[in-house]
Amino acid sequence: MLALGLAVTGCPDKPKTRTEGTALKTPQMRSAYVTDNGSDTISVIDRDSPTAAAVETASVDIEADAHEAPHHIALDATQKRAFVALAFPPPPPGAAAAKDKHGTHGQSARKGRLASFELSRLSMERTADLDENPGEVVLTHDHTRVLVTHYDMKRAMDVAAQKGASPATMFATLMVFRANDLTLLGARPVCVAPHAIAITRDDTTALVACYGSDEVAVVDLRDNAFTVSRIPLGIKQGVPGVPTYGPYSITLSPDESRAVVSDLEGQDIRIFDPKKREFMQEATQQVGARAMMAAWADASTILLPVQGPDGLLRIGMDPAHPEKEKRRSFDKAECALPHVVRIAKDGRTYLVCEGDHTQKGSVLEIDPLTLETKKRWSVGVYPDGIAFGDD
Repeated sequence: MLALGLAVTGCPDKPKTRTEGTALKTPQMRSAYVTDNGSDTISVIDRDSPTAAAVETASVDIEADAHEAPHHIALDATQKRAFVALAFPPPPPGAAAAKDKHGTHGQSARKGRLASFELSRLSMERTADLDENPGEVVLTHDHTRVLVTHYDMKRAMDVAAQKGASPATMFATLMVFRANDLTLLGARPVCVAPHAIAITRDDTTALVACYGSDEVAVVDLRDNAFTVSRIPLGIKQGVPGVPTYGPYSITLSPDESRAVVSDLEGQDIRIFDPKKREFMQEATQQVGARAMMAAWADASTILLPVQGPDGLLRIGMDPAHPEKEKRRSFDKAECALPHVVRIAKDGRTYLVCEGDHTQKGSVLEIDPLTLETKKRWSVGVYPDGIAFGDD
């Protein structure tokens, strides 16, 4: 493992906004970049290595006494740049602090930061202010804008404690930045604790999973007003801040006719029709575990990581040609708390496993048909995001 020393520029009493980094050995086009939010690092995996032993690691520390908690990553291969949200969660109370540094995700009272990194050295180029508790980080398909949600459950709980306050005051923002210099183009409160984002190929619409209000927010990206409409997941919608379904992730099908919404509390997946702006209630599927961040394996199949019990599911989504669900279970030694599936341009499939939040997590290369493990890498503590050098 190569430890990268990051030099400081500017006043040492203030948070760093730039770092020097160190050259990486792994070629960009063979790399997978993983955010380790429990150890304040980015792990770099050589996807083509014959063994899974060598992983390079870079620190994202910009404050000596802070827990930066890098949370998710978006990557522009052409411009050789990566975008990472730094969440700065507070330490868990008491003995829990030593066990799970990221256990208070969504509970920070401190503003986050959006950081851009140059890929050849993983040097931090610049940062920009975010609101509290950044969630997902996504690039538009033309790579000109960076979108960041805010999974701000603290805001929801604080408003709920006031009793009688408007639910709209619980809403957290979607922020949009110009990618080349992190200029803020606009921000709009969208819903309660928004997390995952799916953007249409024409970059005109963002679909946002609203965990804290059991909704999908449809956001118009054609101008900086960011007009929003919100569609509830079902008739048992919880009160704001206390979700019944808890939509955590959303991903569009290849033809963009459907979006799969993964629910933590409801332990199911639901199908959203973006054109009709309604849910296909008859297509809801219970999965018997907390549904995490899925990926479409092909036009009619998704791969879905689940937690409690931990596993990976392959589910047919074509009503005309139903495919029997395939399920694989994991033991903790191989993959504890599967978090996200991502498929690289070459078709290879990767699963990020959080681990126990105190020791190293892992990344698996998975056969998308059999769900068997082809290769396994150990990465940092509590990994949760992955992007590829050819994105």
